[in-house]
Amino acid sequence: MAAHGAGTLKSTSINGVKLYSLTGNRYVPPWVLAKKKRSLRKDKEYQRRLDLIHDLRFETATTKIKVTPDDQYVIASGIYPPQVKVYELKELSMKFERHMVSEIVNFQILGDDYSKLAFLCADRSVNLHAKYGSHYSLRIPRMGRDMAYD
Repeated sequence: MAAHGAGTLKSTSINGVKLYSLTGNRYVPPWVLAKKKRSLRKDKEYQRRLDLIHDLRFETATTKIKVTPDDQYVIASGIYPPQVKVYELKELSMKFERHMVSEIVNFQILGDDYSKLAFLCADRSVNLHAKYGSHYSLRIPRMGRDMAYD
Protein backbone atom coordinates (compact mmCIF):
# COMPACT_ATOMS: atom_id res chain seq x y z
CA MET A 1 0.00 0.00 0.00
CA ALA A 2 1.48 3.34 -1.06
CA ALA A 3 0.12 6.86 -0.73
CA HIS A 4 0.59 9.40 -3.51
CA GLY A 5 -0.25 13.06 -3.97
CA ALA A 6 -0.52 12.79 -7.76
CA GLY A 7 -2.04 15.85 -9.39
CA THR A 8 -4.73 17.54 -7.40
CA LEU A 9 -6.27 14.45 -5.78
CA LYS A 10 -4.75 12.35 -3.05
CA SER A 11 -4.58 8.70 -4.03
CA THR A 12 -3.64 5.40 -2.47
CA SER A 13 -2.40 2.41 -4.42
CA ILE A 14 -3.42 -1.08 -3.21
CA ASN A 15 -2.27 -4.03 -5.33
CA GLY A 16 -1.77 -1.76 -8.33
CA VAL A 17 -5.27 -0.25 -8.11
CA LYS A 18 -5.44 3.49 -7.46
CA LEU A 19 -8.05 4.76 -5.00
CA TYR A 20 -8.73 8.49 -4.93
CA SER A 21 -9.78 10.31 -1.77
CA LEU A 22 -12.77 12.51 -2.54
CA THR A 23 -13.50 13.54 1.05
CA GLY A 24 -10.12 14.93 2.03
CA ASN A 25 -10.97 18.56 1.28
CA ARG A 26 -12.68 21.11 3.45
CA TYR A 27 -16.27 22.03 2.67
CA VAL A 28 -17.33 25.65 2.98
CA PRO A 29 -21.10 26.02 3.43
CA PRO A 30 -22.83 28.68 1.33
CA TRP A 31 -23.79 30.74 4.37
CA VAL A 32 -20.16 31.41 5.38
CA LEU A 33 -19.27 35.08 5.35
CA ALA A 34 -17.98 36.51 2.08
CA LYS A 35 -14.83 37.75 3.84
CA LYS A 36 -13.98 34.19 4.90
CA LYS A 37 -14.55 32.93 1.34
CA ARG A 38 -12.27 35.64 -0.07
CA SER A 39 -9.51 34.59 2.30
CA LEU A 40 -9.81 30.98 1.07
CA ARG A 41 -9.04 32.02 -2.54
CA LYS A 42 -5.33 31.99 -1.73
CA ASP A 43 -5.42 28.63 0.07
CA LYS A 44 -3.84 26.00 -2.23
CA GLU A 45 -5.80 23.11 -0.70
CA TYR A 46 -9.08 24.97 -1.19
CA GLN A 47 -8.19 25.79 -4.82
CA ARG A 48 -7.58 22.11 -5.60
CA ARG A 49 -10.84 20.89 -4.11
CA LEU A 50 -13.20 18.63 -6.03
CA ASP A 51 -16.92 19.31 -5.66
CA LEU A 52 -19.37 16.56 -6.62
CA ILE A 53 -22.87 17.15 -7.94
CA HIS A 54 -25.38 15.14 -5.93
CA ASP A 55 -27.79 12.79 -7.78
CA LEU A 56 -25.93 13.07 -11.11
CA ARG A 57 -26.93 9.62 -12.31
CA PHE A 58 -29.33 7.86 -14.66
CA GLU A 59 -30.72 4.33 -14.46
CA THR A 60 -29.13 3.12 -17.69
CA ALA A 61 -26.98 5.77 -19.37
CA THR A 62 -26.42 9.47 -19.86
CA THR A 63 -26.61 10.50 -23.51
CA LYS A 64 -25.83 14.23 -23.51
CA ILE A 65 -24.50 16.74 -20.98
CA LYS A 66 -24.39 20.50 -21.63
CA VAL A 67 -23.70 23.61 -19.55
CA THR A 68 -25.90 26.68 -19.94
CA PRO A 69 -24.28 29.83 -21.42
CA ASP A 70 -24.46 31.59 -18.02
CA ASP A 71 -22.44 28.71 -16.46
CA GLN A 72 -25.01 28.28 -13.66
CA TYR A 73 -26.70 25.01 -14.69
CA VAL A 74 -25.81 21.60 -16.12
CA ILE A 75 -28.45 19.86 -18.25
CA ALA A 76 -28.16 16.11 -18.79
CA SER A 77 -30.34 13.70 -20.74
CA GLY A 78 -30.51 9.96 -20.20
CA ILE A 79 -32.31 6.85 -21.35
CA TYR A 80 -34.57 4.19 -19.90
CA PRO A 81 -36.65 5.90 -18.84
CA PRO A 82 -36.01 8.83 -21.19
CA GLN A 83 -35.57 11.89 -19.02
CA VAL A 84 -33.77 15.19 -18.62
CA LYS A 85 -32.30 16.52 -15.38
CA VAL A 86 -31.17 20.06 -14.58
CA TYR A 87 -28.50 20.63 -11.92
CA GLU A 88 -27.71 23.95 -10.26
CA LEU A 89 -23.94 24.37 -9.89
CA LYS A 90 -24.19 26.94 -7.10
CA GLU A 91 -25.97 24.41 -4.87
CA LEU A 92 -24.34 21.29 -6.41
CA SER A 93 -27.71 19.55 -6.53
CA MET A 94 -30.53 18.65 -8.90
CA LYS A 95 -33.00 21.46 -9.58
CA PHE A 96 -35.62 19.32 -11.34
CA GLU A 97 -36.13 16.35 -13.65
CA ARG A 98 -38.63 15.73 -16.44
CA HIS A 99 -39.62 12.43 -17.99
CA MET A 100 -40.06 12.30 -21.75
CA VAL A 101 -42.18 10.11 -24.02
CA SER A 102 -39.30 9.19 -26.33
CA GLU A 103 -35.51 8.94 -26.13
CA ILE A 104 -33.66 12.26 -26.51
CA VAL A 105 -31.29 12.24 -29.50
CA ASN A 106 -29.98 15.76 -28.89
CA PHE A 107 -31.05 18.99 -27.23
CA GLN A 108 -30.26 22.69 -27.48
CA ILE A 109 -30.36 25.42 -24.88
CA LEU A 110 -32.25 28.33 -26.44
CA GLY A 111 -31.65 30.95 -23.72
CA ASP A 112 -28.99 31.91 -21.22
CA ASP A 113 -30.33 29.52 -18.60
CA TYR A 114 -32.54 26.41 -18.49
CA SER A 115 -35.79 28.32 -19.13
CA LYS A 116 -35.95 27.54 -22.88
CA LEU A 117 -34.95 24.11 -24.22
CA ALA A 118 -35.50 22.22 -27.48
CA PHE A 119 -35.33 18.40 -27.52
CA LEU A 120 -34.87 16.32 -30.68
CA CYS A 121 -36.46 12.95 -29.92
CA ALA A 122 -36.17 9.49 -31.48
CA ASP A 123 -39.89 9.43 -32.39
CA ARG A 124 -39.32 12.18 -35.04
CA SER A 125 -40.49 14.99 -32.81
CA VAL A 126 -39.02 18.25 -31.55
CA ASN A 127 -40.26 19.23 -28.09
CA LEU A 128 -39.97 22.81 -26.88
CA HIS A 129 -39.86 23.24 -23.11
CA ALA A 130 -40.09 26.31 -20.89
CA LYS A 131 -39.59 26.71 -17.14
CA TYR A 132 -43.09 25.43 -16.45
CA GLY A 133 -42.76 22.27 -18.61
CA SER A 134 -43.61 21.21 -22.14
CA HIS A 135 -44.65 24.16 -24.30
CA TYR A 136 -45.01 22.78 -27.83
CA SER A 137 -44.30 19.60 -29.77
CA LEU A 138 -43.97 19.17 -33.53
CA ARG A 139 -43.29 16.21 -35.79
CA ILE A 140 -40.57 16.28 -38.41
CA PRO A 141 -40.71 14.31 -41.69
CA ARG A 142 -37.51 12.30 -41.18
CA MET A 143 -35.54 10.92 -38.28
CA GLY A 144 -33.27 13.65 -36.91
CA ARG A 145 -29.63 13.11 -35.94
CA ASP A 146 -28.61 16.56 -34.81
CA MET A 147 -29.89 20.11 -34.55
CA ALA A 148 -28.41 23.57 -34.11
CA TYR A 149 -29.71 26.88 -32.82
CA ASP A 150 -28.30 30.26 -33.76
